[in-house]
Amino acid sequence: MAGSCSDGGQYGPAIARHAAAATTAPLPDEVREKAKLHLLDTLAAIVSGAALEAGIAGQRYVASLGGAAIAPVLGTGLRAPLAEAALANGMAAHADESDDSQEDSQTHPGCGVVPAAIVTGAALGCPGDALLRATILGYEMTVRFARAFGGAMTFKSSSLSSHAYGPLFGAGYAAGALMGFDADRFMILLNYLAQEASGLTTWRLDERHTLKSYVFGGMPAMNGVKSAALVRAGFTGGGDALDMNERNMLDAISPEPRPDALTQQLGTRFAIMETDIKCYPVGYPIAAPLAALEAILAEQRITAPDITAIRIHYSEHWYKVIGDKSRMPDVNLRYCMTAAALDGRLSFDAAHDSARMESPDVVRMGQRIAMLGPTPGLERFAAVVEVDAAGRTYRRAQGRDVRGRVENPMTRDEVEAKAAELMGTVLPAAQVRAAIAMLRRVDESADCRELVALLTPESNVRSG
Repeated sequence: MAGSCSDGGQYGPAIARHAAAATTAPLPDEVREKAKLHLLDTLAAIVSGAALEAGIAGQRYVASLGGAAIAPVLGTGLRAPLAEAALANGMAAHADESDDSQEDSQTHPGCGVVPAAIVTGAALGCPGDALLRATILGYEMTVRFARAFGGAMTFKSSSLSSHAYGPLFGAGYAAGALMGFDADRFMILLNYLAQEASGLTTWRLDERHTLKSYVFGGMPAMNGVKSAALVRAGFTGGGDALDMNERNMLDAISPEPRPDALTQQLGTRFAIMETDIKCYPVGYPIAAPLAALEAILAEQRITAPDITAIRIHYSEHWYKVIGDKSRMPDVNLRYCMTAAALDGRLSFDAAHDSARMESPDVVRMGQRIAMLGPTPGLERFAAVVEVDAAGRTYRRAQGRDVRGRVENPMTRDEVEAKAAELMGTVLPAAQVRAAIAMLRRVDESADCRELVALLTPESNVRSG
């Protein structure tokens, strides 16, 4: 059987032991620091996304529920039952496309893991160090499980969505860690997560951001937390869903699984260190051409009236993902480039202004943009942009390592500035500053509800 190995049963128990030990195992300083930045970045995405369409959809859902309102919906005064609060926060986390991503696993870990961790930690009054550790574990499981599914989780070869499958496991293990699971309960949790595993790439057909946010963040966070809550309540489940000598989850989903990806360098190589923090609140394939255009505009001091043509040389594959057809402004390359050309840079507000996509000045400038094939030797995520302005042509090549990639990381100051801009769309400036300061030392907090309070509008406290 493809991907099988002779010593079945090794993967599930190894992951369970690792997850149980992760609550107290020593952490390298650089891993702890990187995790704080990802926690800040994703919480900022949740808060800002709470005011956008997908975030509001999640809020409408939880506001319609009864039940014990024990967990917060950040950026609002809503409280909701545990799993449903994870859903609402997960929807908001991906609503504005500012959340982090991990390239080779094709996942967005933060929008599934952090909503699960923050609602579980707040409901249980967990200390900040436990929240941070659960986040690190969640990123680890997100990336490792998505890698283990192998070629079954790529746009080109499958309709299954790594963006849904990976974060489900990350969310579940993060919640289980905060609930204090031992290795035996993590083994049971794996069985329930395996049953919940689902997700199709049909989110690409949607013209809004609601279904996409549900697949990337809301569904994985909710189902991961629900699975952990079932086990915490005493649900049982024997066997190892990863036993490669038996009928198992990986073989059921993937024709060519990579089970070794689950345990290789487990505990010494941290997936969160290999995860990007976005500089731009757009779909990642837009970043390279956008960076090239903004550099030309800034360096040459070109303004919109000067521009007669813009040519983008890029892989045609990306035009299928972020081309003309999307009605979501932050994943529409032509619109993002047009808004940057008109304004000098792409702002957060412009990236999420659906109505502006139809304005006459946007339509006129958009008609001057040609999306062409790549120049010879151009890397997959690299782009070349040419701008004709005032009788001259300006050309800029942008490699794959745009600002925010792990190879070209943002500084703490840059991440905090981005977070302040995002959270400032919902929260008062003083509250934003206090939240950012607390996240610098979140692992010293006795109760993560102190952080949650700073991410909730004081004047808007209500229950679902």
